[in-house]
Amino acid sequence: MKKMLLGLSLLTLLNSNAWAGEAKVIWQNPEKYSDIRASHERQDRFQEKLFKHFDKVLTELATQLPSDAQLEITVTDFDLAGEIIPRAGNRFNEIRIIKEIYSPKISFSYVYSYKDQIVSGTENLRDMNYMSGIGRSSNRAEFEYEEKMIRKWFAKLQKNQTIQ
Repeated sequence: MKKMLLGLSLLTLLNSNAWAGEAKVIWQNPEKYSDIRASHERQDRFQEKLFKHFDKVLTELATQLPSDAQLEITVTDFDLAGEIIPRAGNRFNEIRIIKEIYSPKISFSYVYSYKDQIVSGTENLRDMNYMSGIGRSSNRAEFEYEEKMIRKWFAKLQKNQTIQ
């Protein structure tokens, strides 16, 4: 019983704030982004939902960083997967068509700081094979292609030990 409690205590310690860095996202000039258009809702609500989603994703990823680490990302361009196709009627009648030729893109700069180490860079992510590996479903999660790109970038940084 003592070994099990010790194991649970160690697991709790490993999953605690010992590995809970911070992430901050700056959405620079979103009115100039390539494509963050809403298709069937108000633009301001859609944009707020998009930003909250990726703030949450990056905050979650930051929990994998040491507790006193900070990751700041400044998004300079965003192009959602798919393309808005206008339809007759009002703007709320438009739809986003997802096809291979409309790949997601995101451009950003980042600064990672931990203790006396600072790593910075600029990224222009684009996933030309974004439809590979994700089942084609009408119930796909919103922003799943773009989120996959961000998670892949973060994992690559960790693997290359740029972020430790």
